[in-house]
Amino acid sequence: MRTQNNKILRMTELGILLALVVVLQSISSLGVVTICLCLIPITMGAMLLDWKGGAILGFAFGIIALFWGIVGKDVFTLYLFSANPIMTILICIVKGTLAGIVPALLYKWLSKYEYKNSKLIASIVASLSAPIVNTGIFAIGCMIIKNDVTSVAGQLGVSADNFVTLLFVVLIGFNFFIEFGVNAVFSPALHKLTTLLNKRLLK
Repeated sequence: MRTQNNKILRMTELGILLALVVVLQSISSLGVVTICLCLIPITMGAMLLDWKGGAILGFAFGIIALFWGIVGKDVFTLYLFSANPIMTILICIVKGTLAGIVPALLYKWLSKYEYKNSKLIASIVASLSAPIVNTGIFAIGCMIIKNDVTSVAGQLGVSADNFVTLLFVVLIGFNFFIEFGVNAVFSPALHKLTTLLNKRLLK
């Protein structure tokens, strides 16, 4: 009975966090510059539900981001998709999924050590790793398809140099620092909430 109740609780937590990911990413996917607010529930799921839960939430994030890009709500994702659809699909799914898996693995690894504030430190590191992984893989993916993207930019009258500057300084750089700052601010709250939910599970 206890094992069954724990499974039900975990499934409920996953369902709530999944709904938050869908809603927050749908709200965020607007215009050219998008801020991934859904990294917060993804990180929380990674700490609560281990890497499998983080992977599910991250995968959902990638699919939702791709969907809103294809339908034209996320302008830059649509731009990448028009330049190279296959790689854009891979970039969205891989960066999203790993943004859920990596924080889970880091949290599990750091929290197993018995030292003062180990859980808090693990929570902070996990929270900060999500935007790093998300932005890092996105940047690598953009570099891989740079020729395709700059070719489309040239057709629109934008030089390759100007486009690369816009991509890395304005779009990727701006997004990263905002997402990193948001996760940094919320990491202590995620630690407290995760601790409370885990205590409830133990009871």
